[in-house]
Amino acid sequence: MTNNQLTRKQRAAVVRRQKITLAAGIAVLILVIIFVLAFKGCNSKKKNNDKTVPANTETTTDDNKTTTENNSENIKSEEAHDASTSSDNNADNNSDGGSDNNSGNDNNSSDYSGSQYADSQSVSSKGFSIQTINGITYVDGVLIANKTYSLPSDFIPQDPEVPVTSQRSTTSLDRTLMSAWRTMQADASSQGLNIYIASAYRSYSYQVNLYNSYVARDGKAAADTYSSRPGNSEHQTGLCFDLNSIDDSFGDTAEGRWVNDNCYKYGFCIRFPKGKDAYTGYQYESWHLRYVGKDLAEKLYNNGNWISLEEYFGITSKYPD
Repeated sequence: MTNNQLTRKQRAAVVRRQKITLAAGIAVLILVIIFVLAFKGCNSKKKNNDKTVPANTETTTDDNKTTTENNSENIKSEEAHDASTSSDNNADNNSDGGSDNNSGNDNNSSDYSGSQYADSQSVSSKGFSIQTINGITYVDGVLIANKTYSLPSDFIPQDPEVPVTSQRSTTSLDRTLMSAWRTMQADASSQGLNIYIASAYRSYSYQVNLYNSYVARDGKAAADTYSSRPGNSEHQTGLCFDLNSIDDSFGDTAEGRWVNDNCYKYGFCIRFPKGKDAYTGYQYESWHLRYVGKDLAEKLYNNGNWISLEEYFGITSKYPD
């Protein structure tokens, strides 16, 4: 009886173990199935992501292509606008020049065309650098306006003490010049001399009318000896002025003699010295002073025997016609 009961207990235990094993196996199988399904889901997402990347790349490429095309169109549009603006400006300049020339009975409209606006660099006969930047010529860093080197028609003083607001001005001059001028005028006054600026800045358009009036009165050849053509006048630079009476008599006055002997101390030079017509292209003007700074002015003073900027730098002052 006891053996039979033990046997049944053992059998019951076996059955329980089998059930537990079966349950465990089922649980493991379920876990495996879940794992497999989860793994497949991950792979599916990865594949979908892999497929999406090229699509995005293509979109980006298309966007870049569109941006490039738009930029290209914008550049072309700006170039066309610049070209159109340049043509309009040239047309305006030529139109103004033609009108001014007709009023002066001068048929050569190129006289008033100003500089070519092309940058260039060369060396003078005395080894000084000649640079043309935006139509403005500098020799050894000094701005030059004469018969050879002209200014653009729209050029105005670059650092005026008083902004340019009119075609003529005795105050819209270089601020360094004005400071030197006030010192010189005060020193002259302390000696009982009266010097004053009679004419200074003149615009291109003002010079057109002035020059043409001289041509109408005296003829072009004569006018060219004492008056500058538009664009070639130093008065347009804002770096020079005419004193007092603006005639030959000034040089024989006490003021004229003092200016001749002392202006270099303040950075001014007699721009068109006596006997230097062949260099400057203009007759002697005792009243016309140009600011160049003390160092250069002293060299041009030459111990009382004034030399011209053209002589010193080894440059010319001749019109092309």
